[in-house]
Amino acid sequence: MISKKIKTALALLCICLVQMQGINAQNKKAAKADEVYNKFAFIEAGKLYKSLVDKGDTSTEVYTKLGNCYYFNGQSPEAADSYAKVFNSGKSVTPEFYFRYAQALNNSKKYNEANAVMKKYYAVTGKKDLSENWKEQKLMADIQKQSGRYDIKPVSLNSPVSDFGTSFDGKDKVMFASARDSGVIIKRKHSWNEKSFMKIYTANVTADGDLEDAAPVKGDINTKYHQSSPAITKDGKYMYFTRNNYMDGKLGADKNGTNFLKIYVAENVKGEWKNVKELPYPINSDGFSSAHPALSPDETQLFFASDRNNSFGNSDLYVVSLKKGNLVGNDVTKLSDEINTPGRETYPFMDKKGILYFASDGHPGLGGLDVFAAMKDQAGIYHVVNVGDGINTPEDDFAYVINDSKKGYFSSNRTGNDDINRFVENKPVIFDFDIRSIIFGTIAENGKPLPDLKVEVFDSNNASIATGVTDNQGNYKVFVDPYQNYRVVYSKPLYAEKTVNAEQLKPLEKREISFELTKEVEVIVDGETVKIKDGDDLTDKLKLNPIYFDLNGYNIRQSSKKELDKVVALMKDRPNISIKVNSYTDSRGRDEFNMKLSQNRAKSTVNYIIKAGIEKERISGEGFGETHLLNHCSNGVKCSENEHELNRRSEFIISFSK
Repeated sequence: MISKKIKTALALLCICLVQMQGINAQNKKAAKADEVYNKFAFIEAGKLYKSLVDKGDTSTEVYTKLGNCYYFNGQSPEAADSYAKVFNSGKSVTPEFYFRYAQALNNSKKYNEANAVMKKYYAVTGKKDLSENWKEQKLMADIQKQSGRYDIKPVSLNSPVSDFGTSFDGKDKVMFASARDSGVIIKRKHSWNEKSFMKIYTANVTADGDLEDAAPVKGDINTKYHQSSPAITKDGKYMYFTRNNYMDGKLGADKNGTNFLKIYVAENVKGEWKNVKELPYPINSDGFSSAHPALSPDETQLFFASDRNNSFGNSDLYVVSLKKGNLVGNDVTKLSDEINTPGRETYPFMDKKGILYFASDGHPGLGGLDVFAAMKDQAGIYHVVNVGDGINTPEDDFAYVINDSKKGYFSSNRTGNDDINRFVENKPVIFDFDIRSIIFGTIAENGKPLPDLKVEVFDSNNASIATGVTDNQGNYKVFVDPYQNYRVVYSKPLYAEKTVNAEQLKPLEKREISFELTKEVEVIVDGETVKIKDGDDLTDKLKLNPIYFDLNGYNIRQSSKKELDKVVALMKDRPNISIKVNSYTDSRGRDEFNMKLSQNRAKSTVNYIIKAGIEKERISGEGFGETHLLNHCSNGVKCSENEHELNRRSEFIISFSK
């Protein structure tokens, strides 16, 4: 017969075994949750962690990971509730936790609570305290400063599935990513290892900026996996784009079986995208993702997003150099902390002014991903501003692009699905400094300052875009946009006009153009000032060498083009001067042949000057054959070659307009 003590011991043992079985089961669930969590499967992991919480596991580790699952799936209120349990527990957490918690509160429109948590973040990191920017009053004031600048409409080709990430392809086409042919309802995820079956499409731009006639791009770009975020060079020859690690029919992965995103480049071959190549390390790797390429206006830099050195898909922006011939450098550089935060920075784009646009949930915003604009000041420090409401909402707003006509596109899930929106920018984004480049200098005459000289800048379309006037010291300064070629015209009554071509300037670059100007009736020859007037022959005034032609022909010899260029230069600087070209031959040969020859030579000379940029109304020509000999060497008279050469001549007779 079993004693009472033995029965009690057996009962306690059974209870312990049941508790151990429960603990083991709980541990298995926790291990399973951790396993899928570490594979970035946050929806499944979230369900498992929620189950652990419901069964009494209130550890800070479980609440932190549950909050992360909600956070990375865009469930901000749920993430904030989970993070609050950790925050109020008094337990030690990493600085990144405070930043994510503040983001979740911000995305839940609890702006002042977000400010308090962000203040804690700056305290534990020792960084400059910028928490005031997250306060509701300050945040809304900053956003309001940039708001009301856009007219916005959705495009007509949006489908029931995800459509996003537009890129300009010339002036009348765009490319974008869509899941419309997959047959699967897919929402864009923040996780970088998704296999979402997106393909790249092309569409035509209508007169009012709408998009129509969507079709998959031709060639070898699209595969059965994920493609998105195209960036096309201005000449249309190359396309950089995002794709899953998939080449030659094989899907690549790291040692844990995780497939990452990479950036590829393709070449346009007769309208089809061929010769797809993966960009080399350190841009791509099997151990992290790189995506969303964007080109600088001069196409010397490639910007992109990457989650290298980050956890759970948090991404930063990077830049790498590009060379002609599609060569990518190995100088991958992470952008500064004014741009990158512990949150997500993604979808970069740089406009023709050098303004860097990007999406982020790590800067103060309305919630989710907001679009921001950034520009470097003279010290090389980025200034970042929220582009304002309209573009930004409490949902995810991203993939902003804009062209020279102030028209563009951005993507948003404000309707519950990723869609493309078109916009017109009515006012430029406002920075706290002038973002333009500067052309400056000093103009003088005979070493003395030349005041009241007009300085006018023309763009490549010959439109006047800036004007200035020299001051009493001959100094001037005009502001221009970077990454454009300009023609600068300097003019003042009674003075020779001067035109200088200014090649592309970098953002905020200061370029000096200074020189001496002469009066319209004066020209510098061999360092001396020579006066010119109506009826003068520039052959004498400019000390031109003879204008030679092929023997018995009228093609201008290469050696004589340099002399004609002196005439062209004088005429460009003096728009009030017209010239008549008189051409003569010596007496050798038949009279009628010489007349025709001189006429053709005069015509060739006139055509050369017109092709050099002189208006045809300002230049004329006439051939006189052998009718105006300068010496006795007429028909039948024996003369030396030098004597005949005096008669083979061209005159450039000046005429000032009244």
